[in-house]
Amino acid sequence: MSTILLVAVLVLFGYMILSKLDSIERRLARQQSILDQLTQDFPEPPANDEIRSLILEGESVQAVKLARELFGFSLLEAKQYVDRLKEKA
Repeated sequence: MSTILLVAVLVLFGYMILSKLDSIERRLARQQSILDQLTQDFPEPPANDEIRSLILEGESVQAVKLARELFGFSLLEAKQYVDRLKEKA
């Protein structure tokens, strides 16, 4: 009997956690959408031209390295930034 009760409590607790995570993800997506709208008309940094030239030369690794140096990005952030520039090119 106590095992069944423990399993039920664990399932309920897991459901509550998943529900909260879903709520946080939806809120984050809304905030990202608002941020994208606000920054839509911002001019591009001049460094993007240099990063794009590295991308066009096939030097993606160097482009990521430059993005990290210029903007202080983590490796993942710099990779995502370079990938977004690739998509726009």
